[in-house]
Amino acid sequence: DRSLNADISPKPTIFLPSIAERRLHKAGTYLCLLEDFFPDVIKIDWQEKDDKTILTSQQGDTMKTNDTYMKFSWLTVTGASLDKDHKCIVKHERNKGGVDQEILFPSQKKGRYMYI
Repeated sequence: DRSLNADISPKPTIFLPSIAERRLHKAGTYLCLLEDFFPDVIKIDWQEKDDKTILTSQQGDTMKTNDTYMKFSWLTVTGASLDKDHKCIVKHERNKGGVDQEILFPSQKKGRYMYI
């Protein structure tokens, strides 16, 4: 097991809404996967980029993978909120007294789709 000194910040991967979800449901789901962090104490909030209001989001259980942890959280936005930038704010033990991690999710305005 890791020593208490071996705090590791979460490594984020972001997933943006699909075009189909936006077209069919007029909604978009942003998902933030956080991996490889230690210890397991973590708090995840979502906000619009220029607003301090905490939005209602969902999250999975914190799961242990080998000797680190992973967790995911997602935010579903509808209507006019789809045109706004959002951010996922991660408070982790590693950042005690430091700065929270802020992960930006760009707005999915028409014309800003990324085709892969």
